[in-house]
Amino acid sequence: MPKRIIKQIKQLNSDKSGVVAVLSAVVLAALLLVVGAAIDYSRAVSAQQKMQAALDAAVLAAAKNPDADVQSTVEQVFNLNYTDTNPVQVSATRPTPGAASASASQNLPTAFTGIIGFAEIEVGVQSAAAAGSTSAGGKACIIVLDKNASQAFLVNSGADISGSDCEIHVHSTANPAAIFNSGTNIDTAKICIAGSQIIDNGGTHSNLELGCAPKADPYVGTLPTPNTSGCTYSNLNFNGGNVVLSPGVYCGWVNFNNAPNVTFNPGVYVIKQGGWNVNGGNWSGAGVTFYYADTSKIQFNSAVSATLHAPTSGAYEGIVMFEAPGLSRSQFVLNDSLGFDISDLVYLPSRDVTFNSGSGIKSKKFTLVTNTLILNQTKWTIQPGDMASGEMTTAGSPKLLQ
Repeated sequence: MPKRIIKQIKQLNSDKSGVVAVLSAVVLAALLLVVGAAIDYSRAVSAQQKMQAALDAAVLAAAKNPDADVQSTVEQVFNLNYTDTNPVQVSATRPTPGAASASASQNLPTAFTGIIGFAEIEVGVQSAAAAGSTSAGGKACIIVLDKNASQAFLVNSGADISGSDCEIHVHSTANPAAIFNSGTNIDTAKICIAGSQIIDNGGTHSNLELGCAPKADPYVGTLPTPNTSGCTYSNLNFNGGNVVLSPGVYCGWVNFNNAPNVTFNPGVYVIKQGGWNVNGGNWSGAGVTFYYADTSKIQFNSAVSATLHAPTSGAYEGIVMFEAPGLSRSQFVLNDSLGFDISDLVYLPSRDVTFNSGSGIKSKKFTLVTNTLILNQTKWTIQPGDMASGEMTTAGSPKLLQ
């Protein structure tokens, strides 16, 4: 074969190698672009879920406060529940008294699809709520807020919760976010856990969803603040017998020993600079609210029976127990109650709350918000509180913007 022809064949083979290399580079670039677009879109979907939860909480708060400015209320609650460096546009209206509707949107910068002209992804949500209506999005009776705590929701043997209209929402994404041990039963409409890793040692926990978007805290920034100045009472000790207490600011430590029978007159009880140590007895109070001005607490020890109901009107309507905002994390333990008949809102977002053996709650209106939650030998029959009211609607999928 002539040398010239051999040379031409070699050149052709070389040209083919170059073509293959170019094609491979194009395919690889296209593949990387597809993967990058999927990452951008996944980020947008995650942001949309968080925005939706924050906006739902905001319109619920606005619907429950018909006399408040709807725009400022929605913005305040939304911004407390949704934090992002990119600006968010929030718009709210009040179509009728006792109702609120709102929308929120933002443009998220893309990391990959900008190279083909799509520099941002538009994310938008909308929500509406009406006081007293039924929530299409579900009714949260228990919200556990800590996003990073391991086993933020721990259910130990003997725990039994029944609430067919109730949902449990856990914000933790730790590994594990929750632990369910054997000999437990949670029969609720939904258990939503933000994380995808749990430890399941048995028991019954129907309607469990992992990796879902938990409901945001609808109360942050919206609750009233009692007057906490001065001290009405300081460092009291009660030993058995019958005790009648009146509203006021209780400073230092208050000890209830030898199982007294304690009656609370209606009003707000501020606890600060110490706490209440309760050793047995019977507590009863209608129209009462307990406020923790700092990391003070009430510790219910063995053999306590408590019947405590929140006010049904006024500034503290529906609030039976809550704390000052921005407190450092601390423990709150309720031990061996003979009966814990409590209604409405228990709002302790900074507390690691433990309900120990014997705790029993039977309430038609109950909402619990904590930092973390441990249930030991608890038997609860609960129904949603006012927090659950509202009808929700959501927006469509994120959109790419040039």
